[in-house]
Amino acid sequence: MIRKLVLILVLTIITKISYSQIIDRYGINIGASYSTQIWDYKLISLDLDNEYKTGFQVFIQAEKDLGKIMALRTEIGYIQKGFRDDIEFRYSNNGPALTKINDNVVLHDIALNIGLKIKPLKADYLSPYIIAGLRADYMFSYKDIEFEEPNGNKINLYKDFIEEFNEFNVGGLIGLGIEWNRLLYFEVEYNPGITKSLNNKNLSIRDNCWGAKIGLNINKLIE
Repeated sequence: MIRKLVLILVLTIITKISYSQIIDRYGINIGASYSTQIWDYKLISLDLDNEYKTGFQVFIQAEKDLGKIMALRTEIGYIQKGFRDDIEFRYSNNGPALTKINDNVVLHDIALNIGLKIKPLKADYLSPYIIAGLRADYMFSYKDIEFEEPNGNKINLYKDFIEEFNEFNVGGLIGLGIEWNRLLYFEVEYNPGITKSLNNKNLSIRDNCWGAKIGLNINKLIE
């Protein structure tokens, strides 16, 4: 419910601003995230790399032209990050594995992107571009990997770690895309973590995320 209200509010603001000629394009994009976390154990040597998981993302975006080949793009929206872990939980080496409810740690984030969009080719019909900038993430909730005991009790695998995570983090943003007639675009992006979700004397944790999305410039559609 909170995610929907935020998206509706921001879309309303962007729509009103657009009519005052402050921005040149506004719209929405939707796609998939592909994320993991890098856990660096400082005191011991462990090879426990987490796997990538797929998720969902949706953003509202606005652009302001800074010349013929450059524009400033801002985006706000919702993205799922986290990681996958195929670990099994047993009380003993020969005992049966507990029932695993889900394989993924899912981090629900509100994200704000600010980037410089560069179109090296002066083409309006089919134009490739690159984006470079920053992403700020605020984690407002999460879903842990859970196991269920025979008596019905639930075991949360990473809850103690996640409860210590920094809710606000900053990462880089690098993207490659192609735009059709300034109306539709497809984009692939990379979002490496700059700040750390957790950093103590034993462990540091950093996000790593890829994404792919399809976008629509709404004001170009209604012109």
